[in-house]
Amino acid sequence: MNLATYARLRNWQMALRYLLVSDAKFNRKTFISKLHYTPDFVNPKTFAEKLQYLKMHYDNLLQNVCSDKFTVCEYVKQCGYPEILKELYQVCARPEDIDLSLMPDRFFIQCSHVQGCNFIVDKEDAAKLASIKKIYKVLLKRKHYKNLRENCYRNIVPRILCGEYLEQPGKPSLTDYKIYCFQGVARYFMVSYGEFEGTARNHKFDMDWHSIDKYFKSAETVSADTIERPKNFDKMVEIAEKLSAPFPHVRIDLYNLDGRIVFGEMTFYSAGGFVKVNSDEMNRQIGDWIDLDLYKDYLKA
Repeated sequence: MNLATYARLRNWQMALRYLLVSDAKFNRKTFISKLHYTPDFVNPKTFAEKLQYLKMHYDNLLQNVCSDKFTVCEYVKQCGYPEILKELYQVCARPEDIDLSLMPDRFFIQCSHVQGCNFIVDKEDAAKLASIKKIYKVLLKRKHYKNLRENCYRNIVPRILCGEYLEQPGKPSLTDYKIYCFQGVARYFMVSYGEFEGTARNHKFDMDWHSIDKYFKSAETVSADTIERPKNFDKMVEIAEKLSAPFPHVRIDLYNLDGRIVFGEMTFYSAGGFVKVNSDEMNRQIGDWIDLDLYKDYLKA
């Protein structure tokens, strides 16, 4: 057996072993590897422990609806905020069904069932669109649940979404406001730049705009002093709290384009639920914001 054949066999064996291991074993092993302490999944107390507990036991159909980048739009409408949705030009099941006659000169394309793999497309760039179609043929077969065992992605119908391209005049990239809500209450938020470009820089604040960045990373990637508060930030918080109300925890992503609030997505398990907090006290405090007893009706054995 040559080296290349052996390598392919080992990759196949490792992939099979990964698929056969239970969610509990996968989450425990990954937790220790990423966060460097042994989790308590029976009586969880820290933020990451409770996120992992919810990943394995929280069974709420609405969470699945809101994890789907297509069906979440109907939920946003039902909550009373249709005006914050991006314009959607086409939804299709196959790359070859994309109809350029329905598109403006520049549009945004993404899949409903995975994170990442989002593209800005110029209508006249046939080569780029052909390349994206090849990527999406593979992507539409992928089960995002398998990556980090997030059950909210398990039953999402794969779709291609072609929608509005967003931009902020005078700025090289969008500013993303990620508001972390616990039981319908916004507790802290992150302002992030360059996420789409793969050059993400961010800073976390409490709801009074005091920096809490030190609790989540060892060094700043962007200074708090350079970040301006949007004039309608209170409205953004209102929206986030309304959208998050039914859930123990969810991160609401919003954009603010010179006062126009635009919905991004709802994320239930940031970093797959393996969130590192550089303070035991803060880790417990955030964990305390999730009262699992309130959600017994949705917790499966």
